[in-house]
Amino acid sequence: MTSRPRAVVLVLLALMSLTAAAARASETRALDTWRYDDAKAAREAWSPSDVSAEAQIAEDGSLLLRADFSAGSERAYWDAAVPWDLTPYGRFSLGACVEGAGAVGHLTIYFRSGGGWYGASFAAHEGSRNVTLRKTDFTVEGSPAGWAKIDGVRLSIWGGAPRTVEASFTDLRAYSDDIVVIRGARTRRANPGNWSSVRRFSSGMTDLLAGTGVDYGAVEDADVEAGALRGAKVAILPYNPDTSATEAAAIERFVDGGGKIVACYALPEGLLPTLGIASLEWRRAANSGELDAIALDTEAAPGMPASMRQGSWNARVPTLAGATALGEWVDADGVRSGLPAVTLNERGAFMGHVLLPADIPAKQQFLLALLARLAPEGRGELASAYLDRAGAIAGLDGPESVVAFIDANASRLPAERRTVALEHVAKARERIAQGRQAAEAGEHDAAFAAAREAIGRLREGLLEGLPSQDDEFRGVWCHSAFGVDGWTWDEALAHLKAQGFTAVVPNMLWSGLAYYPSEYLPVADSVADRGDQIAACLAAAERHGIDVHVWKVNWGLQNAPAAFIEELRAAGRLQRHRDGSELEWLCPSHPANFELEKNSLLEVVRNYAVDGIHFDYIRYPHGSACYDDGCRERFQEATGRKIVTWPDDVIDGEHADAFGDWRREQITRLVRAVSAEARELRPGVEISAAVFRDYPNCRRSVGQDWVDWVAEGYLDFVCPMNYTDDEEQFATWVASQREYVGDRVPLYPGVGASAPGLLPEQTAMQVHRARELGSAGFIVFNYDRTVAEEHLPALRLGATADGGETSGRETPE
Repeated sequence: MTSRPRAVVLVLLALMSLTAAAARASETRALDTWRYDDAKAAREAWSPSDVSAEAQIAEDGSLLLRADFSAGSERAYWDAAVPWDLTPYGRFSLGACVEGAGAVGHLTIYFRSGGGWYGASFAAHEGSRNVTLRKTDFTVEGSPAGWAKIDGVRLSIWGGAPRTVEASFTDLRAYSDDIVVIRGARTRRANPGNWSSVRRFSSGMTDLLAGTGVDYGAVEDADVEAGALRGAKVAILPYNPDTSATEAAAIERFVDGGGKIVACYALPEGLLPTLGIASLEWRRAANSGELDAIALDTEAAPGMPASMRQGSWNARVPTLAGATALGEWVDADGVRSGLPAVTLNERGAFMGHVLLPADIPAKQQFLLALLARLAPEGRGELASAYLDRAGAIAGLDGPESVVAFIDANASRLPAERRTVALEHVAKARERIAQGRQAAEAGEHDAAFAAAREAIGRLREGLLEGLPSQDDEFRGVWCHSAFGVDGWTWDEALAHLKAQGFTAVVPNMLWSGLAYYPSEYLPVADSVADRGDQIAACLAAAERHGIDVHVWKVNWGLQNAPAAFIEELRAAGRLQRHRDGSELEWLCPSHPANFELEKNSLLEVVRNYAVDGIHFDYIRYPHGSACYDDGCRERFQEATGRKIVTWPDDVIDGEHADAFGDWRREQITRLVRAVSAEARELRPGVEISAAVFRDYPNCRRSVGQDWVDWVAEGYLDFVCPMNYTDDEEQFATWVASQREYVGDRVPLYPGVGASAPGLLPEQTAMQVHRARELGSAGFIVFNYDRTVAEEHLPALRLGATADGGETSGRETPE
């Protein structure tokens, strides 16, 4: 173990953190240094779990934790008691140093509060890094008593491979910032069905802000009620549909005190006058292109983009009462509607829909210009932060790193492309220098403009500088059975072919719905109007030379007709949570459900000349299912065991291991049966699956033993869903998965272009990293307009350009 380099880097990280905090945060609180005089002091402060070693210290005195996963344990954790009120803080940082990151699934920090926890996970990188987390990164477990009553902290190391790992931690800090995002956590209780949307759009806003380099915090409704906006300058409500009267009053006091607000889509009626709005009228888009983009007034707020694409499906249109229109809705043909999309007054701004993850550079430019307009005293700070961020791209930390990357791949690039790429990078370097000069001279608009051009140039340089590879699978998952919104299947697959892709994996059936005439499943009403979508897709694919692997969502009944679900419920075919509550998923051990899943997949193979079929959700929903009475009876019958206390005896009692094996078999038997029978029906058809990335944890938690499926020959290729915006984490996952799969079948890593939502250059870099680690192809999620119009053309500049090298692998027939 090499402690000295770890110690030096952690000290440097701490100093960097202090410097950044002093420059941009309105308040910094050092919660704990996590440094100890000796190991005894560390052991006294931290209590290990049953499978964890006692806490130690690194050479610099920082907390050192060691986890041995060789026995198959899922995680190790350590707890410490603390007395913290974290209400005012929206951002946290800590130093982390990992040795043996390949054996780590991820790391988690938890704050305990009463009867529950707030937990945030982060990637395990080899070596040292400074980790930043916001309250929007934290999920809730149990029933916490609030951020004001934090009485414990837990550090968890989650296993990823059966090896020993070490991680040290230091300098936990909390920050309150001038810019604060408010997550609408009241929705979690007031309207649970809408909570996922609140989380998604809140995270989307914070992702956009993070891309600008600006420091910001994130708080929740209860924090605002308790005064968390005190001292902030701008509060952003990304989607807050359940704001309480108390919170609205707190926001109004914040504005009365000089603060500004930015609200998207939802705004309490009492706050409408605050933003110069008389009323809001909800409006559904008459067609998919009516609310396509927002044209912006570049004179009202300097630095605004001329427009930004949205693709919204509805909007709230304001009647103005003092505010001015900063932007108006534009349709897909560029025709202005006259309907206000963004309004502005001296107290803030309102946007008629949530900010969607399309046209991300324009969205970031919009936010920076809006923040500079609302809080002009901070324009210099914003410009400096943006310039600092301008050099960071797709895991590379500046123009010099991009040049080094291009040079390292020079032998695999056409000379002309390499020259163009380096010219872009040289111009980016020049514009960053000019931007810094402008910022120092107080010419903030010029600094913003320089940063924007530098980012664009650096992006072009990297995309042009990525080598291509010809003999590979290039696929897209398409979640809509109708293809790309607003396009026909012919248009969608013609575009896919033109961008150098080879395959589409369209979602044509679920466990309770089919988009073709099915003998076994309810058929979507839209099929009567728009026809058999498998047939339409296959006809277009044949014209354009695209392979089609039909995708089924297994077991889940997310969009099944209510009458069908009621029929299943009456027959006892739905899953049960360990607490006895019902889950609208098919129970995998029920014989009728097994037959339904099998037959619906086999009818696709029997009736259509598909290239393959693709399993998804081929698992349990989580570790707490299924524990219905049918599972109990069928487990006892299959094993001869008698369960006295159900389900405790099979969760952590004497029958837990046997039940785990039986539970996995309920999933595996479907893969086995479909694989065998499909190949008999249509020789040459390929069987594949979208799988969880975190093997072997997914084997235990959701019964998905996909490595066994590969070993037994049930799959022809496998697609781990490696959705992350962290390129190093992506590479760590792929390397681990390659070890498990070997050369038995092709591994096509899933790149989450739209989940979590990547910039096109990040998508391209992850494709490159997958290739470097020996993957025989890749698949991108999700083939929608943003991926079609932004990501695929970006890849075509380099990563999927014609004339790429060949890998030397034999292509499987």
